[in-house]
Formats: sequence, structure tokens, C-alpha cells
Amino acid sequence: MGNKQIVKQMIDLQNKSFENYFLATDMIKDQAAYQMSSSMNEGILEVVLTGKLTNRNVDKIISELIVLQKSLNTNDELIDVRKLKGRFDFSEADIFVKTIPSDKPKMNTAFVDTVENADYNSFYEIVTLNAGLSFKTFTDIDIARAWLKSRYSNR
Repeated sequence: MGNKQIVKQMIDLQNKSFENYFLATDMIKDQAAYQMSSSMNEGILEVVLTGKLTNRNVDKIISELIVLQKSLNTNDELIDVRKLKGRFDFSEADIFVKTIPSDKPKMNTAFVDTVENADYNSFYEIVTLNAGLSFKTFTDIDIARAWLKSRYSNR
């Protein structure tokens, strides 16, 4: 093997190392981009999302939510995204709802967001209802809880 080939192989290895470094760095950034906390409150799964929503971490968020939903004995969830930065655009919201995994448990979902996102949330609510999901958006967490409790009392 000549010196030129050895140098080329060394450069290739170095480039692959850089690629792996940047891939790993991106994965760490995606994991740090959002935080999820959860608790049970009077039979309601309450999830709070903070940080930043990105196209790259949304699948991980959904997977984590499904694991939570499956592990708990409840049909009601409250998802609070008031401190989460970023939202889908309107076309992404429609696509997202259509690609919700079929193994996602059927839940009554109260979605709590800020007043500034009311137009988006109104659209998202219509899309989810058209998909046959029990989903309602709120700006007041206490009203969201009351809606879920009323759904529970109607069973």
C-alpha cells in the first residue's frame, strides 16, 4: 500500500469520526431539547412538556407518551404544552394525526396550551375529532381537568 492510499484511508477514518461525532451530538441535543414529566392526579394522567418541539424529537415524545398510556390504568390524559416551544405547522398537524400508531391506547385527551396558539389548537382539535379521537384543547388547566372528570362520570 502506497503512502497516498494510507493518507486517503486516514482522511476517510477521520471524516467518519467527525460524522459519528456530529450524529451523536445531534442525538444528545434532541434528547435535551424537551423534558417530559408525568403524574397521576385523581385518575388522570397529567403530562407536562417543556423545552423545544422539533421534527426530530416528536416521534420520541409520542413513543414515551404511548409507553406511559399503556402502563397506567386510565382512559384520561391531560397534556400541558404551555411551556413547550415550537408547534407543527397546519399541514404537519394533519399528517401527524393520520400517522398516530394504531397501538396507541384510546384516551380522552385534554390539551392545555397558551391563548397565543388558539387558532392552531382549534384546527388541531378539528383534525383529531375527524380522526375519531376524543381530544379537546384548553387554555385553563382547571377547566381541562373538569372536562376530563365529566367524561369519566359519563361512562
